[in-house]
Amino acid sequence: MKKRYLILLLCCLMIIPLVGCSSKKEDTGTKVVPRTAIQLVNDRVNVSDATNARQDTNITDLSNRITTEIAAVSQVDLSPINARLGVLEALNFSDLAGGLSFLTVRVASLESYNISGRLAALEARINTSVPAVTPTPTPNGSTPTPTATPSINCSLVLKPVAIYPELGNMSMVNGSILFRWVDSNASGYEFWFGTNPASLLKVDTLSKDALFYPFPATGSNTYYFWRVVAISPCGNQSTMWWFKTQ
Repeated sequence: MKKRYLILLLCCLMIIPLVGCSSKKEDTGTKVVPRTAIQLVNDRVNVSDATNARQDTNITDLSNRITTEIAAVSQVDLSPINARLGVLEALNFSDLAGGLSFLTVRVASLESYNISGRLAALEARINTSVPAVTPTPTPNGSTPTPTATPSINCSLVLKPVAIYPELGNMSMVNGSILFRWVDSNASGYEFWFGTNPASLLKVDTLSKDALFYPFPATGSNTYYFWRVVAISPCGNQSTMWWFKTQ
């Protein structure tokens, strides 16, 4: 028994050095040198410089994109807007009364179109009705012969429509003007004229075939208003227009 224990003890003594050698780390010969405070500061400065460089690149890219967008906006065609501004500048009224008169006439001109009345007149012309007839008695007591009597279709009587000068003409040449309008199936016409739309003067009364009126003279740089009244048994129809001389 003692021999066995001695043999085991010798084996252990031989194995322990081998295990210790195998578990021992190899020495590479390199040593880790700790960095100084100056080196650490330099490292942080280098990192900060790299970050600033990336930010400069981003700012440069953003600036280029903004410049490109501004260049694209500057190429937009603004001529239609400038044209409308020119029209508004042309309507430069010298006083408030002139502006109110302009608005009054524009509203009246919109009302003067009478769209529903014109549509009714067109429909009436398409569907012309047979005129009413009244019997005419005969002396021998035979069947009376009907005689047609004229009747007035009030739906055919329209508001006059101006031909010349056209509504809102801002460049009429002052002097003699030949006013003209479209036939409105009236029995006669009245011509009214003046510089104040609220107090026009009746210049003349014309026959149904007179669709024009020569006015002798107008002043320069003045707003003028004129009205044509269509006289009819069904009720008078009138329209007002305006223009401005140079």
